[in-house]
Amino acid sequence: MPAFDAAGVKLYTLTYDEVDALADYSKAMGVTFTMLSDPNSEVIRAFGILNTLIPSDEHPWYGIPFPGAYAIDADGVIVAKFFERNFGARFGSEQLLAAALGRRFEVEPAASPAAEVTVEVRLDADRLLSGVLHEIVATFRVPEGQHLYGEPVPDGLVAATIEVDDAPGIISRTLVAPPTSRLTLAGSGDTLEVYEGDVVLRLPIAQNGRAMQKVDGKRHVDISGRVRWQSCDDVECGLPQSQSFDFGSKPASRSSRTWDREWDGYRR
Repeated sequence: MPAFDAAGVKLYTLTYDEVDALADYSKAMGVTFTMLSDPNSEVIRAFGILNTLIPSDEHPWYGIPFPGAYAIDADGVIVAKFFERNFGARFGSEQLLAAALGRRFEVEPAASPAAEVTVEVRLDADRLLSGVLHEIVATFRVPEGQHLYGEPVPDGLVAATIEVDDAPGIISRTLVAPPTSRLTLAGSGDTLEVYEGDVVLRLPIAQNGRAMQKVDGKRHVDISGRVRWQSCDDVECGLPQSQSFDFGSKPASRSSRTWDREWDGYRR
């Protein structure tokens, strides 16, 4: 919450739980943001986000929404939304705050021009909650006159992407990328989908608890993989490139599964 407060961004939650249940949870957990009750799921239905995977025949969870969040600007316009069919992995606060501030695809200006494409890869959090979606962020700096390929690409060419090595307990989702535009190469006549200017790619990723390992007596999650890309100018293609990454994250002291058990207890 300090980061939201410092940025002047208000946070609200909406659930189908009764006011008393929300008050008990808020008091027990020291919640400092506003929690809204929608016991008949009227607002949830109005937004079209009622979880239709749960049967309506007396199921105790019927009425909950699909897990998700909206970022809304000062004029009440939705500027971003984050929704998942599975409640077990949700986007974290870093992505929500970045979207609310319009920073999801911002690129800081480079100190000086570069002759080749360069890439910086980072994880957007230093702690991975079990079941919470965070993002691997790849920022490509593309020299003037060059372009990165996006999907789809012809056979033999490489679209810019983020790949994560297979590992127990690591879950990755669909790559999030800015829109592309079409470019026809003067040399070959091929028409390709390319990104204009510098590019930010984001890969949602989570761990389900099985990814944790002990390093020097402390729990640790290791994530490795590579970023791939290929660039071109207006005439010809460059060679495919790749850059490996390997970074670790300390899991939070309490997993989201623990919070879910406690919250489920308050619901009952």
